[in-house]
Amino acid sequence: MNIKECLLDDENDYPVDTATIGSLIASSGQKHLWAERADAGLNTIDTIVIHYMSASAVSPEDPYGLSRLLKIFCDYGVSAHYLIARDGEVYRLVPEEMKAWHAGPSIMPEPDNRTGVNEFSIGIELVATESSGFTDAQYEALNGLCADIEGRRRKKMVYAGHDMVAGERAVSLGLRKEPKVDPGPLFDWSRLTRIIRIIG
Repeated sequence: MNIKECLLDDENDYPVDTATIGSLIASSGQKHLWAERADAGLNTIDTIVIHYMSASAVSPEDPYGLSRLLKIFCDYGVSAHYLIARDGEVYRLVPEEMKAWHAGPSIMPEPDNRTGVNEFSIGIELVATESSGFTDAQYEALNGLCADIEGRRRKKMVYAGHDMVAGERAVSLGLRKEPKVDPGPLFDWSRLTRIIRIIG
């Protein structure tokens, strides 16, 4: 699995406008955009949360540009473990053993009902907009990445969308004010689960 390192820490010299990712993170008083997991044992990681993101709100002329996307993480103090570009390129943003800030206040679907999904999950962002859908290259890369994660951990992971753990149910339970809607109805779950079932 070919994964490009692009960690969201103060040593990242990837250019963003007139700054770098590292300088933006350092200027916020942080060393990186992640935290220690409450339980440092990697065996507690059993869930993968699928998201989408774009820079369409701040850069409609270039909604998929990597530098714009990375700047969004820095500007909002959020993160994910992986980012998959439209061409299928996979970027590692946060080490898996660390807690990324991708799900926010959240709860797993019933009957699981665990809260604080960041603690035991890996977050994967697909570069897309609400209406763009996802590319064949992204589905292929996502399947490869998920199979790689399962292979290294030697266990089947639980899969959920951001909307499943931080959507209307989380709002109704008072965990958050606004529901998340990604990856939304255009994400074809069958293109993920079918391949993983075969590989597994």
